[in-house]
Amino acid sequence: MSDRCENALLPEHLVQDAAAGRSLSRSRLTRRSFLAAAAASALPAMSRPAGAKARRVPFGGAIQIEYLDSDPAYSRAFLQHCDIILPMNELKFSSLRPTREDFNFAPADRLVDLALSNGKRSRGHTHVWWNALPDWLQSIGSAMEAERELVRHIETVMDRYRGRLESWDVVNEVIAHVPTRDEPLRDTYWLRTMGARHIPVAFEAAQRADPSARLILNDYDLEFSGDRYDARRAIALSLVRQLQDAGIRIDGVGIQAHLYADLKIDVEAVARFGADLKALGLSLIVTELDVIDWNIRGGPEEQDAAALVVVGDLLDGIFAAGPPDAVIAWGITDRYSWIPDVMPRRDGTPSRPLPLDADYRPKPWFDLIEARLSQGV
Repeated sequence: MSDRCENALLPEHLVQDAAAGRSLSRSRLTRRSFLAAAAASALPAMSRPAGAKARRVPFGGAIQIEYLDSDPAYSRAFLQHCDIILPMNELKFSSLRPTREDFNFAPADRLVDLALSNGKRSRGHTHVWWNALPDWLQSIGSAMEAERELVRHIETVMDRYRGRLESWDVVNEVIAHVPTRDEPLRDTYWLRTMGARHIPVAFEAAQRADPSARLILNDYDLEFSGDRYDARRAIALSLVRQLQDAGIRIDGVGIQAHLYADLKIDVEAVARFGADLKALGLSLIVTELDVIDWNIRGGPEEQDAAALVVVGDLLDGIFAAGPPDAVIAWGITDRYSWIPDVMPRRDGTPSRPLPLDADYRPKPWFDLIEARLSQGV
């Protein structure tokens, strides 16, 4: 791993360029150019011969173990509507590691087995996250010891699911919520203990542990219009470039897509972001789609109409650079979502964040997703 990737944070001009709305892609031939070309050669072709049948972009959902037995309709909905079914929380650090020596794989195993035994695909979420860290880990103050534990964790978990999980959110929510020139990365245990090098360390360990898995940098607020969102997109691109400059493989960027129904999607900026990633040999994946409608006045009809607009705009931006790897919702039914607890509607009426309502009926914006994904690659 190069000292440049180990120590660098973000060149100031990248944030300034993003705020000015300029494209961040580079045209000169560099070592990165050859890395990008090599990565692109391993990807499926984006074009298809005339007359060839379109290949559907996969749709997925994140499932939770606690509802599997109490609500039989819950698992049936995933099996009916999803191509990809992934554990929402069961592969996070604190879920897997109640103690330093013990790995609890049983809940995640059950969910992965549910997917694969029914002909579905699955993926991993997540190795490095600022949240969901056990107390025993956060008591480690040595950078060397923290690195050993991080590498051990990634290698143990990915070895167990080698060849079964097609991709991993290796690093999740590493960009500062409101980034600045001096502090572009989120203040986390990993950053305080290991510095920015925890990012390449994690990607290197993941690549060694399962070379077949696609390795993803995952983050939120990459789709809206405004200077803060421009800066976050610029930081994501800078992190990708720094990894590539160090010869470390990264295959894609995940846009979480927790969409605020009252915020404007910057369709052109998302399209530029996707094009810049594609030029580097990477693809986009929508990883945690849902709709936060707490500021939308009215009932279900108004909520769904607002969701239809924001989801449609997101898909327009995402597809502009070519179809994504997948579009994945953060759940499947309004009956079970984090949003009513964290961001409840101000008028006290039910939120409508997910593709199916609380009675498992598809919404108009889910019909839009299905139609768009069926256009294929």
